[in-house]
Amino acid sequence: MDTLHALMKGPLPSLFFCIGNPVVGNPTQYMMEEAFLDMDFPGQYITCEVESDQLQTALEGLKALHVAGGNVTAPFKQQVFPYLDSFTESARLSNAVNCITLQSDGTYQGDNTDGKGFLQSLKEQVSNLRERRVVLFGSGGAASAIVVELVLAEVKEVVLVNRTREKAEALAERLQGVTNTKISTQAWEGTYQIEEDGLVVVQATSVGLFDENSCIDVAFSQGLRDVIACDVVFNPTDTAFLKRARQAGAATLDGLGMLVNQGVLGIENWTGRDADAEVMRSALAEAFSL
Repeated sequence: MDTLHALMKGPLPSLFFCIGNPVVGNPTQYMMEEAFLDMDFPGQYITCEVESDQLQTALEGLKALHVAGGNVTAPFKQQVFPYLDSFTESARLSNAVNCITLQSDGTYQGDNTDGKGFLQSLKEQVSNLRERRVVLFGSGGAASAIVVELVLAEVKEVVLVNRTREKAEALAERLQGVTNTKISTQAWEGTYQIEEDGLVVVQATSVGLFDENSCIDVAFSQGLRDVIACDVVFNPTDTAFLKRARQAGAATLDGLGMLVNQGVLGIENWTGRDADAEVMRSALAEAFSL
């Protein structure tokens, strides 16, 4: 009855979205709607698969519907910039947007909560980040967001490893001098060997998403001490990359924490209210078990 009352007399529920391609299998909608229910917040979330040549049209349509906010996933995190009005520091530095929020003046702001969500998960396992050297694979939207937050957190050094070295060098140049963090790049030719103790190793590509057997071309030396291997892939949660790292003695951090934390931050942007991270993580666990 309350829902019917709202539909007939208003106000209408706030509308949120996720756009990407592909988006089949993306669990964000279920996670967000469960959070809204727990908060008793009148929000509805839709997931939309958009063709690359229709991105501008899709965003203009969403704006016409006065959506309150939304999420952007691959391959559009760097393509949405021309269609937004303002950007947070995280979005500008990473050159990637994963969260869009309607502002009080009717404009749309792009933010990047991916890196913030990752850093929050990492801090739960690593207390001495400023003393750590980080090796990160990838240079796309998620990788860029994570590097930005690592630099802002002033880790000792970030080494960017990418098949297309020019992309890694462009990212390193953009962030050079933002803090005291040293940023360097390495060519990724053949199998990349992890041999150094004390590293934080981040798999920030989409390799392994929805494929439990796929893994980037990396090998971990046996007997590693105090190494933590992190994967941004959230489905499966225990990826081939994490299994390979664990077999060598490294600690591991899956992509669920990052996904949950970025979602919590997104809801805070949209509503000004806190969401329950445990409710959202449980929703993901339920979605993945179906």
